[in-house]
Amino acid sequence: MEIERRTRTMKLNSMIASVVLLLTILSSCSNKDYFEDSGKHDPRFKGNMMAYLDSKAQHPEDPFDTLVQIIRYAGMEELFKNEKITFFAPPDPTFEKALVNLNLNLYTLGKDTIQSYKDVKPEVYRRLLSEYIVEGDFGLIDFKQVDTAAKYAFGGQIFQTYNEEQAINVGVVFHDLKNGDATIKYGGPRQLMVSYVPDFTNPTQNWISTFVASSNIQPDNGRVHVLNYRRHTFGYMGARFTALAMELGIDYHTK
Repeated sequence: MEIERRTRTMKLNSMIASVVLLLTILSSCSNKDYFEDSGKHDPRFKGNMMAYLDSKAQHPEDPFDTLVQIIRYAGMEELFKNEKITFFAPPDPTFEKALVNLNLNLYTLGKDTIQSYKDVKPEVYRRLLSEYIVEGDFGLIDFKQVDTAAKYAFGGQIFQTYNEEQAINVGVVFHDLKNGDATIKYGGPRQLMVSYVPDFTNPTQNWISTFVASSNIQPDNGRVHVLNYRRHTFGYMGARFTALAMELGIDYHTK
């Protein structure tokens, strides 16, 4: 019994250390220019989308250091350089949450936890990251209105992603405007919302939605809309990333 207790303790300590290591590797500060309304900024960037993401990964306060590493690890760099795309960019903390969720599941199953994002096969990132990309250049003004309480009237729009097996819904939420005791329906600020649609045959049900924090960034080959990391996990749900990573197998490069 003492040996079993010590073994459980060692495994728990190993899992905690793994989580701490991942947090250290993947942690990034939330730059207010991306996650809060900090005024108007020049949306144009002279260069392709990969160059833009690289430029925002040069400083610790910017949210794309892990993202650009994963784009290259997944073999998707040329897509971001050359294709005309709209990218709903998941910031670094969304990957952190997905990887920590994976480690918690591995630990629960009595398996070795991972030490690096590279312990997960590139195909996992390629499939899921493709679900954040649609063909063409779409700004906020190009998307239809969406109201989750009135989808019959304002249902947003279904888009096929670069993962041909998965579509997403994108729409603009017209927030209400409050003026004292009065509320003007749809009279307030407008914000993009991206939704994972679990069942394409029933496209208005069970959405997993997240808001865009900063929209209409314009590199030469498309548009970047940065997702709000606080309510989003890479893959739209941590369970999807975990399930796919375990289905394709863990590589444990760092072991």
